[in-house]
Order: sequence, then structure tokens, then C-alpha cells
Amino acid sequence: MISSSRVAFSLVILSAAIAAFSKLLKNPPTKKKKPSLQCIVKEEPSSQCIVKKQPSSHCSVDNKDMISELPDDILILIISYMPLKCGIRTSILSNRWKNLYRYLSNVKLNCGDLLSRHLLEARSDHNSSLVFYSLNRFLKLRSGSEILFFRLSCCLSRHQFIDLISSFGGLGVRTLDLVCLSHCSINNCFFPFEFLSEIPSLRYFRLSSCILQQPTLESEFRFNSIQILSLSYVVLCDGAVEFILSNCLSLHSLRIVNCDCPSKLCFSGPGLRLKSLYIFGCGDLEEIEFYADNLVLFEFFNHVLVNFVFKHAPRLESVFLDVFNENVTPFVFGKLAKDLLNLKSLTFTKDHYFKGSIESMETDMFSKLRRLNLSLISGPRIDLFTLIPFLKNCPLLEEFILNINFLENEGPEEKKQAVGLHSELKKVEISGFVGTENEIEFALYILKSAVGLEKLVMSKCLSIYMGTINCRTRSENRWSEEKHEMISRRLRGQAISETAQVVTQYAAHFQDKWVVEDDVKVFL
Repeated sequence: MISSSRVAFSLVILSAAIAAFSKLLKNPPTKKKKPSLQCIVKEEPSSQCIVKKQPSSHCSVDNKDMISELPDDILILIISYMPLKCGIRTSILSNRWKNLYRYLSNVKLNCGDLLSRHLLEARSDHNSSLVFYSLNRFLKLRSGSEILFFRLSCCLSRHQFIDLISSFGGLGVRTLDLVCLSHCSINNCFFPFEFLSEIPSLRYFRLSSCILQQPTLESEFRFNSIQILSLSYVVLCDGAVEFILSNCLSLHSLRIVNCDCPSKLCFSGPGLRLKSLYIFGCGDLEEIEFYADNLVLFEFFNHVLVNFVFKHAPRLESVFLDVFNENVTPFVFGKLAKDLLNLKSLTFTKDHYFKGSIESMETDMFSKLRRLNLSLISGPRIDLFTLIPFLKNCPLLEEFILNINFLENEGPEEKKQAVGLHSELKKVEISGFVGTENEIEFALYILKSAVGLEKLVMSKCLSIYMGTINCRTRSENRWSEEKHEMISRRLRGQAISETAQVVTQYAAHFQDKWVVEDDVKVFL
């Protein structure tokens, strides 16, 4: 597939060629040519011959440069698909192209764009002053025009970042993505987070590979504009998160990914508007305390389970848990269910230690749960009918997604005669559906017990929800024609619901009733 940057670059080269060809047509090289004459002979009374010169006919040539005559917005869009260096080079094509690159709303820069090639090759730890000098020159050229999205990957010191933030203040930057390169001359970059108040237009801020600490200044800082904050590979010193939460008054989404954290994080503060919280791969973390009135979504992806203290989270409705090295089922069926009484969506992954936790569940433990996404992976095959008590304890469940990937296919094959009634269940998806007798019997149970069922989808490929960042799908061998026909024949006409639709497919493709609203998944 041809990349968009190559297409844009080809269009610019074509435009330059057309412009050069048009110039040649307007000013052709002078060559001596014999005049071409046509004679028209008319007989006059004086019998003289009158010769009249007629101009020879020439083919009309369109000398217009069609690409350069496109509107500015389209030309700027073409340049935006090119690397920034190539976009700047279009300024030498003609006066028409001279200043177009200065109106790019999306800018992506790194050290390679700001330094010459021989400097990059000569020194791997190049001087940050040269980078800052080139960056400052570029920003001065953009004075008076807006930059909505700015991504910068380079080595700068704390004081250089302060000056840079001051320059961003007049450019209307709404999305800022900064990556501090640790392999350059700045080994320990302390980012001046408190100076972000000088960018009143900033809405989304992503920061990577630096150190954040609580400011020592006694002055108060208020970042009324930042709504979404993402921290990746950041060293969070004691008090840094608390400083952010207490000063980012409009913050509603926070992501902490692969960061070095203190042993305890506390998400609280007066007037805290935080709606979604995502924590991924923070190994040193031991305890998370919540006192958040507006928190709706919490996603946790880590190697070990930490101690969750839900002091006050009355609106928390959606939870995602994936812990590599521990069994989260006792926590889910115990403390989580008791602390979060308003839980409406639950997604978690677990291993084979499941049956005992199911049997210890209390009646209607998840009385308000409407969406359940359960992944059973990396363990011996279990009897899927052990899930039925779980489903019965979720009386309002509308959507059930089951992802199964057992280490072997052997397991219970005897037929089951379970009795149950799920009046609210409307959509069910089973990914990793091999077609064993136990899986087919469980699908039959769903068809015969869900009186309002609208759709049952069975996919051969395993699909696992990995949080809001992605959904992982693993390719599998397709069913044989005989196997596929057998599954369809066993399930055909077995649904108690007249509107039920049964779908067997290779890859998972499931539409649910969840939408993203202001970076927060909200149940409709």
C-alpha cells in the first residue's frame, strides 16, 4: 500500500513539473525558423497577383498549473501528509507555495528534524542548545498562526522547556505530546509541569520519559484548560499526582502507563472532576485510594494486584481488571462487589482457579450489572456450566462476552440439563469457540434460557479486551466444513426468543451499546 506521505510528495513534485513546463511554454527558446506563408491568388482586373500572408494554425496548449490553483486549504492538507522537512521544502517551488507550510495545524518534530545530518552522525549526545535554537527559530516563523497539535521528541533541559512552554502559549496549541529523550545529553529531565498554566488553550497533554515532582514554590497554579492527561514512562515523585489533581481543575481523564510510582496513590481532592482513570504496568504500586465523586471508569492492567481502597466512589460504574500473576476472582466476588454497589460493567481476566470462587458468591451480588466481559485463558479446560450461578446472580445483565482459550481441548463432554431464566439478557458473544460438546451445550443453554435474546455470536478466533487502548485478536485455523455444519445444525431453531439471531463466524466483530463520550465510556 502506498503511504499518504508518498502520495502528497508525488503531488508536490508533479505540481513543480507542471509549473516548470508551463514556464517553458510561455517563454520558449528562440530558434530561427523559416516563415510559413500561404498564398491566395485572386484575379483582378489589372491581372496582378495579390499575395496575402495568413498566420499558420497552432494547437492550443493549456499552460495552467492545476495543482497550484487548488485552494489553500487543500494544498495545506497535501503538505500535512508529508514529513515536516519535505513540507518546508515546498516553499521553494514558487511564490504560491512560499508560506503554505506555516499554516500546518499538526506539527511533528524530533532532533533529526532540527539538526543537520552531519551533526547527528558526529555526536549521539548532541548539545540540547543547538536543538533549542533550531526549535525556537521554527516557532518564530509560526508566529501569528495556530498549531492545534504539536508532537516533540528531543532532548531539552528544564529551563529550555520553560522557555518552550512560554512560546506555545501564543500558538493556540490544544494537543501537546512531549517525549524527553533520555539517551541525549539530558539524563535526568525534571519537567516543569507547573508552567503549563501559560498555555491556556491546552486540552490534551501527553508526557513521556521524564521526572515529575511536586513544585517547591508556594505559589498556587491552576490549569483550568487541561482535560486529558497521559503519562508514560514517567518517574512520579511523592506528591506529584496529588499536585496534578489539585491544580488541574478540568481534568476528566488520566492515564498512567509504565510509570515509576510511589507505593501508594491517592485520587482525591476538592472538586475533583476525574471521570476515567487508567493504570497500566506500574510495578511498584501497592495501594490505590479513591475518594472521587465523579469517577465513572477505572481500568487496571498490572503484574500484581494492589490494595484498592474505595472510600468514596458513588458513580463508579465500569471496571476493567487484568492481573498477570494473581487470581483476581476472589477479589472480584468479594471486596469489589461489596464496595461498588452501582457497578454496571465488569471486565476481567482469570485463570483456572474459578469454580471455588463462583460457589462462594452471594445471591444477587452484582444486582445492577448490565455488561460482563469475562476471559478464561491459560488454564485447563473447565466446565462452562460453572458460569451459570454467576449469570443468575446478575439479574439485570443485558450483554455477556465470553473469551475462552484453554491449554487443552479435553474436558467435560457429557450433556447438561441446567434450568434457568435470564429475562434481560439480549446479546451474547463467545470468542475462541472451538466447537466442543461442552461449548455447544452451553450455547444451547443460552438459547433456551434467554427469553429476550437478540443475538448470539460465536467466533473461532479469540478476542480479548485489553482496555481502552486496544483489543487483541489471535488468528486460529478455521472450522472444517463438517464441524461448521454440525455446529449450525445443533443450534438451529433452538432459541426460545422469536427474535434471536445466531451467528457463527471466523473473527469476532461485536457491536455493543457503549459509546465514547469525552474519552469516557458511558453506558447508554
